Amino acid sequence: MLKLRLWPRSLFGRNLLLLLGLIAIAQMSTIVLYVLLQRPRVMEVAQLVATQVNVLDAALSQVPATDRDAYVARLNRAGALSAQLTEPPPDNFAYRTPLADLFIREVRRNLAKGITLRMTNTPQLSIWAYLNISGERYWIKFPVNALVPYRWLTSALVLWLSLALSAALGALLIQRRINRPLRDIANAAQNVGSGARHARLPTYDASELAIVAKQFNAMLDNLEEMESSRTVMLAGISHDIRSPLAKLRLTLALDKHASELPVGQYIDQIDAIIGQFIDFGRVGSDERIVEGELNALVEELASGFAKRGHVFALRLEPLPVWPFRPIAMMRLVQNLMENAVKYAGVGLEVHTYMERDNAVLAVLDAGPGLAEGDEARLLQPFTRGDVGRSNTSGSGLGLAIVDRVARLHGGRLQLIRRHPTGMEARVTFSLVPSPADTASAAL
Repeated sequence: MLKLRLWPRSLFGRNLLLLLGLIAIAQMSTIVLYVLLQRPRVMEVAQLVATQVNVLDAALSQVPATDRDAYVARLNRAGALSAQLTEPPPDNFAYRTPLADLFIREVRRNLAKGITLRMTNTPQLSIWAYLNISGERYWIKFPVNALVPYRWLTSALVLWLSLALSAALGALLIQRRINRPLRDIANAAQNVGSGARHARLPTYDASELAIVAKQFNAMLDNLEEMESSRTVMLAGISHDIRSPLAKLRLTLALDKHASELPVGQYIDQIDAIIGQFIDFGRVGSDERIVEGELNALVEELASGFAKRGHVFALRLEPLPVWPFRPIAMMRLVQNLMENAVKYAGVGLEVHTYMERDNAVLAVLDAGPGLAEGDEARLLQPFTRGDVGRSNTSGSGLGLAIVDRVARLHGGRLQLIRRHPTGMEARVTFSLVPSPADTASAAL
């Protein structure tokens, strides 16, 4: 199904639109009922008024001519009706509505022949009928109560505006009640994503929200249990495997013939692979976030590589201080640099710079580069490249660890082929809140 382009994304906008739609339906129903009920009533009243005027005209026409003046004088003294021979002001009734126009048309249509109806509002609202009194035509003024000027369009707009404001207020009140648990859920989810495991949701009174909170808290309990089991397992692997390796290394050191074999190198490789497994399982999600300088971390690691004979050309542009997990970030940078040394060894370079609101870390080399399609494949765990890298050893977890650490910090790892040869490993970190963070802060 096609989504409506004008359908708002926020719950407040949707609630407001739904309330306005309900008001519009109610208004249309009111208008329809008003027309269906009021129109017949107005026509009935108009016919009744026209009948009474016709009866009055017939009765006045039977007054004897000799008594006409006295009758007119008595009629004027009574005050209920007034009669005059002079013509009243022209028809200039200004406060008409559709129903008022219908009433006037219906009265005039049902008046007897020769009777004229006129409505004026100067000096005050009056209704005049041209009636026959003993063969002489008189203008009879009927009493009309003072009417408040009524402009139906203005009143309708004011009514619509009042209802719209009421709908907006209702949507705001509804949304405020929804926003509080949504804000709690968003903050708890953000804390879980940043490594916190103790952000529980409160117990809500509403049954639907209580179910959500219960399931969310149960999920956190499962995550904590899995985290605890993983920590115990990693500690056991580190102890149970590395202890025999340490004893084997000591035994080989005491054997004078062991130096002739590359056994020590194999042990180091096994130890490094175990370390990568442990790093991949740990990743650093439970590490405390602190403010740090990425350039200082790069310089420190580059100095260590230089002592080993692998010199990196550094192009470090100014970067702001921003929060990250220092040990996890050190693993990220070190793994990228280790990959460049291991698989290339030439053209080593580290470049940091700002790109709009993003901090970018790029590790470049001039080695064999990437095979076609390796850009995404090498980010998977236990995957190694095929071009010019068959003589290297490892578990294939280095870039997978980098990718997980980058995503843990809201970043993204890209592997880019350079021309004519070489590879660029680029990690982009966003230094501004994500839309989800902004939305949760606005709740």
